[in-house]
Amino acid sequence: MRRSVALLLFAVVFQPLAAEDTLADFKAKQPILITTVGQSADILMVKILSQKAGLQFTMDKLARPDSLANQSALIIVSGGSTKGLGAAKINPEDELARVQTLVDTARAAGIKIITMHMGGKARRGKMSDRFNQLAAENADCMIVVKSGDEDQFFSNIAAEKKIPIFLVEKIINAQEVLESIFK
Repeated sequence: MRRSVALLLFAVVFQPLAAEDTLADFKAKQPILITTVGQSADILMVKILSQKAGLQFTMDKLARPDSLANQSALIIVSGGSTKGLGAAKINPEDELARVQTLVDTARAAGIKIITMHMGGKARRGKMSDRFNQLAAENADCMIVVKSGDEDQFFSNIAAEKKIPIFLVEKIINAQEVLESIFK
């Protein structure tokens, strides 16, 4: 079973790493804090995928550094939403500052950061890419729906910074990647 999952992962993955590194080798521990950068509703998809994968997690759209207490991994769901930012009563600059502080705290604590971009083309563009860039550049690993990487935005960051990236055809495929990373 484990071998078939690994083969499946390699069928849907792009690997910008050196030949001796494999994406199947990227692992992280639970429990997990799931938050968003950009306040998109895509965080709800990641919540459902995480539930289906049987992961131990806490979801907090407005997570602060103290939310990382007792967490072993941080999943940042990237993509901007004007409606989501408005509902959260937060402006883009404050959102970027919130997540940068969260990233800095996670790094200092040795917490692995996984960036997930599930919104595809709809979560790309001038506003969203500010959030996407922050999340991607600070990731230890990325899981990205291929339609959100048609211009290789995420792949180029992954290659430049030597970050493993899982490119999946469909959102549901991200569940298998999460299972591989956290089990």
